[in-house]
Amino acid sequence: MSKKPVPKKQQCKSSTRARWSTYMNKMRTRLANKFIVETCPKTGEPKLRHFASPSGWYRGKQIFKKNEDKGVTTIEA
Repeated sequence: MSKKPVPKKQQCKSSTRARWSTYMNKMRTRLANKFIVETCPKTGEPKLRHFASPSGWYRGKQIFKKNEDKGVTTIEA
């Protein structure tokens, strides 16, 4: 059974840290660009990109109607 290959020389810390910092900067920008808040052109409400607005509008069409919660007025026992 053959042994696993071993590097001839040890890699310096600066190149390891440079690779790590490049990776972390890439992940930070990816997370920062993941959730983008826009305003709905129809209602002006803030909404997530590619999602319907809280009032139910998406791309100029009403997808759903917002359910107004009136609450409990009487309790029947």
